[in-house]
Amino acid sequence: MRDFKDVGNKFEGNVDEMVTQLNIDQKLIFDRITAGISDDNSEVLRLYVSGEGGTGKSFLIKTIRCWIKKYIEKDTAVTAPTGIAAFNIDGLTIHRLFQLPVEHGRTAKYTQLSDGVLKIIREKLKNVVLIIIDEVSMISNITLMYIHLRLTEIFNTMDCDNGWFGKKHILLFGDLLQLPPVHEDPPFIELSKLKIEKYIGAMGSINLWSLFSYDELQINVRQQGDNSYRDILTRIRIGTITDSDVTILETRKINFRETNCNDRLQELCNYLQNLPMDTVCLLPTCALCDILNTAMLNRISSDKIELVAQDLAECAPYLKKKVMKILNKDDEDSSRTAGLARIITVKLGARIMVRRNIDVSLGLVNGTIGTITSIIRSAIDNEVEKIKIIVSSGIEHIIERLNVKFEVMDRAFVIRKQFPICLSYGMTIHKSQGLSLKHAVVEAGNSIFSCGQVYVALSRVTTLSGLHLINFDPSSVKANELAIIEYNRLRTQYRPDLIHINILKQRVHKIRDTIWAISSKNILECQVNDKDINDSTLWHIRGLPNVNNISCYANVSIQCILHSSILRKLLLRLEHRNIIRRFINCYMSNDETINIMAIRQLAGDQYLEKIQRDVSEFIIHLINNIDNIKSVIEHQLNITLRCKVCNYTNTKIYTNYILLLQLPENLKKSYTLQELIQYNFSHWNNVEKYVPIVMLSLYLKRLI
Repeated sequence: MRDFKDVGNKFEGNVDEMVTQLNIDQKLIFDRITAGISDDNSEVLRLYVSGEGGTGKSFLIKTIRCWIKKYIEKDTAVTAPTGIAAFNIDGLTIHRLFQLPVEHGRTAKYTQLSDGVLKIIREKLKNVVLIIIDEVSMISNITLMYIHLRLTEIFNTMDCDNGWFGKKHILLFGDLLQLPPVHEDPPFIELSKLKIEKYIGAMGSINLWSLFSYDELQINVRQQGDNSYRDILTRIRIGTITDSDVTILETRKINFRETNCNDRLQELCNYLQNLPMDTVCLLPTCALCDILNTAMLNRISSDKIELVAQDLAECAPYLKKKVMKILNKDDEDSSRTAGLARIITVKLGARIMVRRNIDVSLGLVNGTIGTITSIIRSAIDNEVEKIKIIVSSGIEHIIERLNVKFEVMDRAFVIRKQFPICLSYGMTIHKSQGLSLKHAVVEAGNSIFSCGQVYVALSRVTTLSGLHLINFDPSSVKANELAIIEYNRLRTQYRPDLIHINILKQRVHKIRDTIWAISSKNILECQVNDKDINDSTLWHIRGLPNVNNISCYANVSIQCILHSSILRKLLLRLEHRNIIRRFINCYMSNDETINIMAIRQLAGDQYLEKIQRDVSEFIIHLINNIDNIKSVIEHQLNITLRCKVCNYTNTKIYTNYILLLQLPENLKKSYTLQELIQYNFSHWNNVEKYVPIVMLSLYLKRLI
């Protein structure tokens, strides 16, 4: 509530001048809103204002807010689903302002406020006449329901006629064709009875989305200096793209010269360092961000600083050991720990992003980017107590550890004390929604996984010249068909002057990525973890080029070897000049010039012939020529023969790289590898012959 007051006090300025700066579209909607709020006898205003990225929604929100402050002398509650989006419109996050329940990684059940908290919020919001919610596409239908319930609770309108949303004027802004909610369905999808009962405990409810009327902004002001780029974005927004669009965007791709995956990563880091300081790298997944952030951190010469979280378990004594074991896992997912990682590695001079809303009035919100200038350690235990950062405006701030409570398992909670920061060289596209950037490096290739993701990333940039593409896959350009259908319904009902959006299902040629790190889509994770290997590689399994149309047996064999993490770990230790190592580098970098024939020749000249060969023989001959993996997979097989008459035993020893196992006769169930091994080697097989006479005589001589 203090943040709400601080943010509200910031709005002073020449409102009349701001009104004159509104374009025709903005002015029509502005007049409609101000007229509805000014008229005490009018109905409660519930309006959804849409518009593609860059149509001036943020400026319109600011103008409305200032006008209400000056001419009506009332407050406006401005909110958004993410910290960056909220800061962009000088507001607060929805969950923070309305104290909505949060559970990281899943949807929380609705809980009412205590009488004490409710009293405070009522007092602070009593002067609010209008509630604005921006970036509505990221708000789920269940969150919209929670907002309604909280507002009726705060303003006590549960039993009032038309008491929806606290009977306050409410505006929704945003584009349904941008990023959808991370969890649950979009706001225009009606809640099912099952979810209403599960999260709210009610038997049913009204479709809240149907309470809103509709209007739309049509004039793009963000890319107004680049009409060609604006037209491309308009088509991408609805999921269409032309050949000429692809050709133009291809010119913005980074021209990688390196062929090795790790070398390309370093090349990308060099590229980033040569761009302006305000450049942001937008990536589809957190995994890609981690790879880039680690690579950029390694370039800083100062010493690493490890910020280790202080965890306190709140649970039954017998659960504490198990809880701490879960928390100490190296692969801990920070989304399950309230966004605070157990160990954060930074350096002096590293760029970081604030992960929590610390002080909205100062701009220290979730998404704020700064550079670490110094650290302050405790005089007692030398632990890092505070971190000093400088933000883009040149202002320095001090960040301290926050206490956050989260659930680890049923009835087991942890209070974690940790700095709410992470490295920020790479930012997820989801976090960028609402931003306007002059320069951005964007990954828009095969790792795109959501409708509207490409559009959101590309539309952040004001001009085509400010866009730098790592990859671009036209088949990743997709729009939410349900959102298009909803837009057409809203236009028919409220804006019949606007034409319908056509749903076109294009067949677009897929462009394979130039691999610089990892792909988060359609991969088999074969991670290399070894003290001698600093990087970890996720492998994208794919077919090998079949240049001679006969090499299928070689392809299969090589894939088996490459995708064994143990064998690959050893192969990566080979010299770079080694033919196997060169082959792996080509495979990692998705190089089409992979020389399979060289690998076949390594196994033996007989495998160069255009005839089908036995797979097991090929593997044996190939491994025989790779010394450092022979010892790993070579096994010794001891076969013992025993005479039924005299019990004489004779053991023969065989070495091989291939283990042949027989399936049990009973095939009514599935078998694990261990069960097959036990079946084959845990008992004697009868051999229908006696020990040879020579052997028997030798045996008798020993007895004599």
